[in-house]
Amino acid sequence: MTPFTIAVSSCALFRQENGETALGVAYPLVKALKMVNQSMSEMDPTVEEWFKIVVIPTNMDHFKKSVENYNLKIEIACEKPILEHLEEIKPILFLSTNAQNVREAISAGYGAATMFQQDYDEHSDEELRVAFDGDGVLFSDESEKVTAKKGLEAFCQNERDKEDTSLALGPLSMFFKALVQLQKSHKKSPIRTYLVTSRGTTSPGIRALKTLKENNLEINEAFFLCGAHKGPVLKAINPHIFFDDQKKHVALQNRVIGAHVPYGVRNK
Repeated sequence: MTPFTIAVSSCALFRQENGETALGVAYPLVKALKMVNQSMSEMDPTVEEWFKIVVIPTNMDHFKKSVENYNLKIEIACEKPILEHLEEIKPILFLSTNAQNVREAISAGYGAATMFQQDYDEHSDEELRVAFDGDGVLFSDESEKVTAKKGLEAFCQNERDKEDTSLALGPLSMFFKALVQLQKSHKKSPIRTYLVTSRGTTSPGIRALKTLKENNLEINEAFFLCGAHKGPVLKAINPHIFFDDQKKHVALQNRVIGAHVPYGVRNK
């Protein structure tokens, strides 16, 4: 099996504190992905790694020293323009603290998100937990366009009218598909996925679930919050990463690691 490539900028993996290098906000996810590799290889020794992690350096000399200090066994890409990196390695996900690089990646058709260097709670070492917003992340922004143009009432009517019509998939769907594939390949897969969306439980929620089902995408848990604050739910889940297309939802609420997906009408 060809491994799924995850690209991480060194500025997300490490941060500067009082002149010293510390582990950055992307480290819990990278650590969890490596745990998945180890766990899955024990179940299936024929596959060396399920996720290939490639770190794209922003400062090569400083980065190599940081990797050595933390004894991280990861592949290091050479320095070149970001889109050249992505075209070469073709990742299913690219993470960076550089918002411009992430926007370029999204525009080029890659699943990507901007991370923010802040403090966060400790995470599970036994399970990879990934949480996704729906519209603009797992799904396209087609319904959000209705809201932006005509308002919430029109959105609700649109979802009632199209309850049986699947939404187009969004920019993080390839990463989600990879997680689902690994879960299905081994019943004891150490991966758990979550949908945390502002959609309600009636037609908007039903349409989201039908979209996942029709694409053979199983989610472990789904939270339909009807517009309520996402912080308490995310605090309880404590995912290694939560993806949302609105910055206000990914500001590390309650010390939860969030990543902004600059896609769709909300980011014009």
